[in-house]
Amino acid sequence: MSFKALSMQRLLRTSPALKEEEVIVPSGENQQPSAQDTLTPEVEELRGQDQHQLQRDYRLTDYTVSQSLEEKHAFQELVKVMRMPCVTLSDHASSGVKKDITEENLSSGLSHQPCLKGETLLTFGEFLVAEYRKKGQLEFRKMFKLQHRMRLQSSWGVIPHEDVDGKPAGTFLKTNRGVSILIRRASLEDYVLYMKRGPAISYPKDAAALLMMMDITEGDCVLEAGSGSGAMSLFLSRAVGASGKVVSVEVREDHLKRAVLNYNRWRTSWELRRGHHGRITKFVHADLSTDPVLEGMGFHAVALDLIHPQLALSTVIPHLHSGAVVPSTLQSVW
Repeated sequence: MSFKALSMQRLLRTSPALKEEEVIVPSGENQQPSAQDTLTPEVEELRGQDQHQLQRDYRLTDYTVSQSLEEKHAFQELVKVMRMPCVTLSDHASSGVKKDITEENLSSGLSHQPCLKGETLLTFGEFLVAEYRKKGQLEFRKMFKLQHRMRLQSSWGVIPHEDVDGKPAGTFLKTNRGVSILIRRASLEDYVLYMKRGPAISYPKDAAALLMMMDITEGDCVLEAGSGSGAMSLFLSRAVGASGKVVSVEVREDHLKRAVLNYNRWRTSWELRRGHHGRITKFVHADLSTDPVLEGMGFHAVALDLIHPQLALSTVIPHLHSGAVVPSTLQSVW
């Protein structure tokens, strides 16, 4: 037995008043006091708070991970519902026959590509838009009509139109120089901005303001005074839907022809994409201030795009429904 142990036993025998918990037996020569024995109550309280926060963060991390997995699965199910396979048209382009997606088509092993429900793959006669971006900056954009034996030409190379036919919208195709070009369907905004025009058009931002003021809903009957190049006629036709009607009156014959041509081109492209257009738009060559072309008609709203819109108010007002709105665009000369 060591000298220190003998000394400790003697101390216990000679000091009976000492309590057991007050006696500390050293276990080594250079034993240091533990960190817990030297911590103040304030430090102990902060340590407890840190441990509680750490446990809370672990629980929050587990919940976030599980929630993100649930959202991912829900999104994948939504994609499956919103998308459907469309049969590739390349094998049937020569015969001009379009294949609709059916259970027989899927089971027969025909090649197919995903596309939006109710739409077909890109086909000849549609208006498309080609885009090229470099480091996030738009370098090239062009609207074109998909046609036989034609080519999409740009500074970044050439793509034959036959390579685009039968592809899903939003496809990247490489030019003969190896540059990837985005091919997508032209939106109504794209078509209005890039279509051929005679007189000035109603730009999309202006048309949106007019539509909000007119508060047009599906099924309304709307009058447009001044067809122009047909831009506003297209916006109004989409707003009233298949159950509505648009009457567009133009005094100049050349403007009317341009408006009708632009409208029919867009309608044809839309029918190739989704089937029957279903919207009724009537173009009339007349002068509202003198010709009685509105007899028996009633309108929920009227869009006046004339040089002197006040001259047509006396003719238009008797044909308005109660609460109808009549916005007008005035040409500014600077």
